Amino acid sequence: MEELQKLLGGDLVAKTLKQEGVELIFSLSGGHINPIYNGCLTEGIRIIDTHHEQSAVHMAEGWARYTGQPGVAVVTAGPGVVNALPGMAVAKQSGVPLVLIGGRSSLARRDIGAMQDIDQVELMRPLTKWSRQVYQIERIPEYLATAFRQAVSGRPGPVFLEIPVDLISGKITEKQVRYPSSYYCNSRSCAAETDISRAAEMLAKAERPVILAGSGTFWSGASAELTRFAELTGIPVYTRNMGRGCFPEDHPLAGGFFPIGLMQADVVLILGTRLDWTVGYGRPPLLKMSTKTIQVDIEPSEIGQNRPVDIGLVGDIKSILTQLYDKFEGTAVNVEDSWPVTIQAMKEAARESALQGTDPEAELIHPARLCRELDKLLPANASVAVDGGDIAGFAVLTMKALAPSSLIWIGAFGHLGVGLPFAIAGKLAQPERPVFVLTGDGSFGFSAMEFDTAVRHNIPVVCIISNDSGWGQIRRGQRRDFGRTVGVELQPMRYDRIAVTMGGFGAHVEKLADLEPAIEAAIASGKPACINVKTDPDAGFSGMDLPWKIN
Repeated sequence: MEELQKLLGGDLVAKTLKQEGVELIFSLSGGHINPIYNGCLTEGIRIIDTHHEQSAVHMAEGWARYTGQPGVAVVTAGPGVVNALPGMAVAKQSGVPLVLIGGRSSLARRDIGAMQDIDQVELMRPLTKWSRQVYQIERIPEYLATAFRQAVSGRPGPVFLEIPVDLISGKITEKQVRYPSSYYCNSRSCAAETDISRAAEMLAKAERPVILAGSGTFWSGASAELTRFAELTGIPVYTRNMGRGCFPEDHPLAGGFFPIGLMQADVVLILGTRLDWTVGYGRPPLLKMSTKTIQVDIEPSEIGQNRPVDIGLVGDIKSILTQLYDKFEGTAVNVEDSWPVTIQAMKEAARESALQGTDPEAELIHPARLCRELDKLLPANASVAVDGGDIAGFAVLTMKALAPSSLIWIGAFGHLGVGLPFAIAGKLAQPERPVFVLTGDGSFGFSAMEFDTAVRHNIPVVCIISNDSGWGQIRRGQRRDFGRTVGVELQPMRYDRIAVTMGGFGAHVEKLADLEPAIEAAIASGKPACINVKTDPDAGFSGMDLPWKIN
């Protein structure tokens, strides 16, 4: 009777995940983690099994990007953990919360040559906020609860928890286990009132202020506060990375993605975004050193990174925007009447620049025209996960983000292969929302077999491939710099036929006029779908070369 009341370590993992509210995990099976799978079945936690551990981690990140809550990936020991490294690097660079649970060789056979044994904790340490191993079976819930808290505390990020196989498969009675509770701090940090007053005064006096809102706005859940503050003050808003859609880009104050207005601004309010290469490091020529800056970030070390700031506000963006709003109520602002109009004109000029020199009647589709057409055709509530080089650049420049998680891009790290995994997670998180992937043919190849994952689990995402039969962005650079190319050509593959072979829907498009019926048929099929769009391999666009040094 006593034996029947005992739990495996894997059961403890599943019970703790259930307590945390986890609905599903992303994983690739392995002997070291079988007891976790068994526990998940008992607890009713769905297992989305993938073809590669990298994709499993990308899906966990995608879940976080759509829900705002940490995604969970579970991988087996050794090669499983090593295969997960790229996904963790992406999440660390993007500041996305996820929990990776890894199996490990037994404690009893440590350092004597056990199968698939490697120092995984140290391997993961540079790519995570927190990396630990469990040494006692009864402490599995404690460590797992800590992992979740670490993932979301302060600036979000990925964490890694390693559980040796003799603990995962070990047995313990329920009364020997303590499940942690109340381990989150739900209060939001505010900035000092004196600093808020100084910031409000600086913004009130500005004639050409702008807001640069990044991923921290999304993770803070500050979309409503951002919109309310912008409308009160009349300050135009640019959005970056996960900030896209937190301020709808069809709003009269929306500057869109490309922050060219920074060049003319006299004050910039920076909300939770790193001043990296995508914004010229916050330096000239994009942002003059004479321009006053107010920087808001949950991470103190980010304040003043790459350029001096006039006012630094450390805290939660939602709270600080509320503080600033309260200071501004009833306060006169000094924004030039023509300033929002100028920002709008800049936004439209940037979008139209992508189409300059392209012929809508050309035999081959220009990828910029594909993006513009999709911006018109896709449902208003759709989400698009963008993946690739040139096609990603065209998409983030020309397509509008109208709501949070409506246009997801990997951002500064430039990692390829995330599109399909992100979309799969997005459709699972928001099943009523139309979810699309817009990817290059090269980037699609990184995770193409996850189309089978979508079919097996009945996840009807629509994957649109801009197929220029090569690594277009690199090919363009080689032609420009050397007048010849090498290692950048791919076969003109019919990916739609591969999708059909896997059990999904497929369509091939060579004319823009055929795109709308293909999308309608893909949605109507109710299956995971692939629309293979033949695009111009010689397409060019000088505007893709940013006017500031990036390397």
